[in-house]
Amino acid sequence: MEAPPCAEQLDPREVPPAVRALVETLGAAGHAGYLVGGCVRDLLQGRAVADFDVATSAPPPLVLELFPRAVPIGLRHGTVMIPTESGPVDVTTFRNGNCIERDLAHRDFTCNALAYDPRRGVLLDPFDGRNDLAQGRLRAVRSARDRFAEDPLRALRAARLAATLDLAPDPELESAMAETRQALGRVARERIRQELSLLLLGRRAERGLTLLRRSGIEERLVPGAAPDAAAVVAALPAQLELRLAAWLRGARAASILRRLRFSRRSAERVERLVRLHPIDARVDAARDASVRGLIKRAGEENLPALLALRRAELEAGSARDEDGAGAAGLRALEEAIQRVRQAGFLALRRYDLALDGKEVMRLLGCGPGPEVGRALRYLTDRVVEDPACNTPAGLRALLERWGDHAGSS
Repeated sequence: MEAPPCAEQLDPREVPPAVRALVETLGAAGHAGYLVGGCVRDLLQGRAVADFDVATSAPPPLVLELFPRAVPIGLRHGTVMIPTESGPVDVTTFRNGNCIERDLAHRDFTCNALAYDPRRGVLLDPFDGRNDLAQGRLRAVRSARDRFAEDPLRALRAARLAATLDLAPDPELESAMAETRQALGRVARERIRQELSLLLLGRRAERGLTLLRRSGIEERLVPGAAPDAAAVVAALPAQLELRLAAWLRGARAASILRRLRFSRRSAERVERLVRLHPIDARVDAARDASVRGLIKRAGEENLPALLALRRAELEAGSARDEDGAGAAGLRALEEAIQRVRQAGFLALRRYDLALDGKEVMRLLGCGPGPEVGRALRYLTDRVVEDPACNTPAGLRALLERWGDHAGSS
C-alpha cells in the first residue's frame, strides 16, 4: 500500500487557533514551544489530529502559573495538561536540557521525532522522519536497542504503528523487538492493553499482529493465539471485542484478558464469543428447535458477531472448507435464524415467558428459592423447543407436569 504523501512544510493555519495561542503564550514568556510527535506527523500526512502535544523550555511551575486552568498530570515527567477549546493539550518540559534537538533525540521513532513551531512556521526533522514516512518505513531514533531500553513498551508501539500507519519496520528495529520481549514484563499492564487495543483497531492490524508473532512478543503476551489470527482479524470490521475474540481463539482467553486488565464487561463478552465459536458447530439448521436453542445460548446481541467471526475464518481460508460445505452451511444457518425470527420466536429469557416468577411461586405454593429458578429454566427450555406453548394456560400445564415430576424424584 502506498504511503500517504508527506508535506514539505506546514501552514500555521492548519494548527487550531487555541493551540497556536498556547504556544504564543509560552513565547511571550520567553520560552520555546513546539508541537511534537504524532500531531506533527499527522499534520504532515493530512490526517486528523486526535491530540496535540507541546514541548517547551518552560519549567512546569511556570506553565502552571501561565495557564491557571492547567492540571499537573505528570510532574515527575514534567507534564502539565492544559484544557483548550480544541481539547486538552499536554505540555512537557524538554527532557534533555534547554534544547529541542536533544529532546527529539530521545523520542522513539523518526516519524515521531518531529517538531513544529507554528509562530515561526519552522519544522524540525533532524532524523529524516518525513522521508521514512514517505517510504513507508519505521525506524527508531538512532539505536533501536537504546530506545527500547529506555521504555520496553516502545517495542509494542512499533507493532501498533505498523498496524495504524501501515509502516514496515527496518531490520534493526525488528531485531531489537525480539530482544525486548522479556523486558515487557516490567511494563504496566494497562499500558500494554492500550497499545494492543489500538493495534487491533488499526487499518492494517494484520501487519502489527504478524510483527508481534515474528518477534516472539505474541507468544509472551498471548500464548496459544490462533495461527490464522492475523488473517481472520483482517477480514473483520474494526470492533475491538470482535477482533480480540478472533485473536484469542485457541488461547486461554479469560486469564489473558484478566491479566491485561480489560474491563469486566469486555472480558465477559470476548470469553462468550470464544466459547460459542464456531457458531455452526452444534446446531442443526434444518430444525427450528435447534436454531432456537442456539439463539438462546448465544443471545441475540451476540449473533452478528459470531456469524461474522465464523465467516471471516472461512474467508481467510484457515478453516478446512475445500468443497465449500462450511460456507454453504453458514449461509443455511443465517437463513434459518432469519426464518425463526420471522416466525415470531420471543421467549429467549425468563422474563419473556407468559408467566412471571410470582405466578410460578403461587402455583407451586412456595416462596423465593432455588426451586423457582429451576421451574423457570424448565419452562424457558420448553418454550425454546415449542414457542406455541408460551401462553398462560400452556405454561401452567407444563408447570403442573414439572411439579409432579419434581415431587416424585
